[in-house]
Formats: sequence, C-alpha cells, structure tokens
Amino acid sequence: MVIDHPIPTFSIGKVRVPRLILGHLPFLGESYQGPSKNIYYNKKFSDIKNIEMILKRSIEKYSLNVFSAPTYTDGPHASKFLKAINNMKSETGIDIKLILCLKIPILLENKKIDDYRRWITYYNIEKKYGEKIILERYLNDPVLQARENWKEKFLWNLNNISPYSFEIDNLQIDYEVVKDILSKLNEVSILYVELGSETDFLAMCNRLDLLRNLINLISNNFRYKCLLGCHHSGTTIPILESSSINFDGYITPVNKLGVMMFPTQQESENAIKNATKPVIAIKPFAGGRISPTNAFEYIYHKLEIKSCMIGVGSEEELDEDVSSAVEILNR
Repeated sequence: MVIDHPIPTFSIGKVRVPRLILGHLPFLGESYQGPSKNIYYNKKFSDIKNIEMILKRSIEKYSLNVFSAPTYTDGPHASKFLKAINNMKSETGIDIKLILCLKIPILLENKKIDDYRRWITYYNIEKKYGEKIILERYLNDPVLQARENWKEKFLWNLNNISPYSFEIDNLQIDYEVVKDILSKLNEVSILYVELGSETDFLAMCNRLDLLRNLINLISNNFRYKCLLGCHHSGTTIPILESSSINFDGYITPVNKLGVMMFPTQQESENAIKNATKPVIAIKPFAGGRISPTNAFEYIYHKLEIKSCMIGVGSEEELDEDVSSAVEILNR
C-alpha cells in the first residue's frame, strides 16, 4: 500500500531530490543516545534481514528511493548495508540512489590528523562568539556527549595541546584512498558524494585549495557531483559561500534544540537562511530528543529547508516519521 501523498521532490541543479531521505547511521550501530542503544542497534542490524525490512518498507510503501550511505571503510556494518541496498535493488526493481558519505582523509606528515586537536582548533576559532558560551556548547552537546568520556577528553586536550596553526600549510589529502574507495562502488548508483565534516576543518584553516582539488578529482575521475557536510555551519557556510568552489549544496545538522549546530544555533540559522545553495538537514530529531512533528515543523516551515535526512531503527519509527513528514509537507 502506497501513501496517498508521496514525498515531494525539489531540484538541485538538474537533479531531482526527495524532500525526505533515509539516513544510514542506525544501521551502523550509532544512535546518539549512548552505549546501551548502540549495542542494541549493533546486535539488531548485524542481521542483514533487519536492514532489508526497513529498506523494503521505505521503497514499497513510501516510494523512498534515495538513501544516505557509508563507504566500505566505515566499520563492520557498512558492507552489510551496501549489500542490503543491492539486494533491495534486485528484489524491488527500483534504481536506488545513494548520497555517499565520504570522510575526507586529511594527512599531516603522512599521519591522520588528531580528532581532538581538530576540535581544539575549531574552539580556538569559534570562541570569538563568546568563550564561555562556546565551551558550554562543546561540552554539553548531547551528540558529542555520546562519545566516550567526551567532556574529560576535550578538557584535557584543551589544557594540554595547542590548536593546529603553522602546520596547516603542510596538510594533504590522501587522494589514493579516495580513488580506492570510489572505485569499489561500481555496483551502486551514486546520486551525490557528500564530503564529510572534515570540510569544516579545511574551510576554517583556509585550505580551500585542498577541498577544490578533491572535488575536481571526484568530478573528473568518477563524474560525481558533491555536497559538502558541515557541523559548524555558522562558521563554515559563510566561508564556502564566498569561495569559487564548484559544489551543489550543504548537508548540516538542523534541529529545534540546536544540537550540533555550531558555533551557536542563531549563527547556524543565519548562515542557512542566507545560503545560496540548497541545504539538506541532518540530525533533525537531535538523536531522538525531538518529536517528528516538532522536528519537521522547525525544518520545513520555520527555516524553509528543502530536504531532511532521518535515521530510523524500526519499521514503526519509519511509519511515524514518514507520516509526520508527509503531514507537515502537505500543510
């Protein structure tokens, strides 16, 4: 049974994109609600049939055929999810399109950059919005707190290491890793490649040259268009807006509670409203902390964002979320 009002679409250039997209993080074991829920997801989605049931319902009942997806390097469940996509493509006959989330492999002296030092660098740049306010937002963000001992580790690093500074001139991207990842995805249909939140780091460090080169490589070698993932939209989007980089839109956290909207919710809202390229919202439920109706009201009506990615852990959640989205979109 198909819903009476299918999910509408909108245009990003010549590409039609649904206004609701199914995310993939729950299938990889990430809930943003803490270890016990993560363990539950890991156990449940270790069985590929449980992934396939949700995907099949999304396709057959709700005509959703665009999903976000990991690469093969994103943990033990990533290959299982991509296999489930191919299985559903064969079973349903629907050409499933993916927005592929690609972490940017940034290197410094042939080593990966340190994640906490990267966050210290963000803090050093964003503290201009109010040192106390920004520190509180970093320490108390519910999604960041889902990381093990986030507060203790961040504060230790803040007091013991310096942000990246002169080293940024020596940053590199491991293009061979990117080419290897994308060359192994011939069996799936990629609508867009989303470059991950490392985009924030390259933008804030004024290494847009690396970002431009990466986008050109993906475009020239694989013919894929790119979206840019930002978790510091209030800082990063204005930088990208003033650049000449060729990309099609933004993917960024947007929710009523301001979770993962850095440096502040107000700055993020302002940047999103003033963006000249389309925005796709992620984390609309703030990790299960906002009801679907309130979440979609904020995104679709208050901020007038065109599209939204949702993560679901069950068919029941899928039904509730899609029904709420359809109701809000048809008001």
